[in-house]
Amino acid sequence: MEDFLLLEIPAFKPKYKKWKRYGYANASEKSNLKAVLEVSTAGYCMYCFSRVRVDQKLYANLEHAIEKGNSDKLIECIPNIGLSCAVCNQTFKRIGEQKRKLSAETVEQYEKHSKCSVKNRKQCTVACKALRDLQKRYNCLSGAEIILQPMGVKGEDSHEELALQYNIIKMMFEPAKDRHTYSDQEIQFIDAHINRFRLNDFQYRTHQLFDFVQNVIDSNGKIPTYEYNNLIVKLFCEKLSGKPTEEIVRICESIFMIMFPKM
Repeated sequence: MEDFLLLEIPAFKPKYKKWKRYGYANASEKSNLKAVLEVSTAGYCMYCFSRVRVDQKLYANLEHAIEKGNSDKLIECIPNIGLSCAVCNQTFKRIGEQKRKLSAETVEQYEKHSKCSVKNRKQCTVACKALRDLQKRYNCLSGAEIILQPMGVKGEDSHEELALQYNIIKMMFEPAKDRHTYSDQEIQFIDAHINRFRLNDFQYRTHQLFDFVQNVIDSNGKIPTYEYNNLIVKLFCEKLSGKPTEEIVRICESIFMIMFPKM
């Protein structure tokens, strides 16, 4: 039962095609980029995990992890561009953006060592050393405790990818410390990320898993086939896959009794 109470959010790893062109400014390249990022996230925001495609319409923004205003080279830097909902991109991510402005010296070093060219842009889908170094400097800035997507962030102490998990008992997102050996500083970093995107705020936190569990119980163990509005429901559904209906009902009833008092 314990295995069902913690859902780790997976890393988003886009699989770019060598024969396709991806970009930010060109309409065709932008469409290709949105498509590959959507596949990598299964149609969810990389930051709040809410569904971004509704009724065949994609309600998502291409989001520059390190803000493109820092350097022209970042505008078309494919590994630096993720997919997010409009709220995460245009509201939560922008809080404190001016304080996260990289210094001229840092940008100069990045542009000097980056092999990209603004005028003669080559297809680059893997984060180069210059970009990774820039990311480390960025994440050290005040208010830049953000698990940038789709690059991800590796902890300086544990050398492990910083990740989130959803705690079903608490009905909260938290650092995935049960499966990783994070330092206190890394846990604080992940907590700051969670707080930035309001993942546990009463106004924004998801109730989708509670609704899903209730539907499964009401249907005697039958898994609903509708599109789940939050990634955690999809992850939980995958854990139930292949289980006998009696066991599915038992698991969901146990979880429902945990969740119900908190609703």
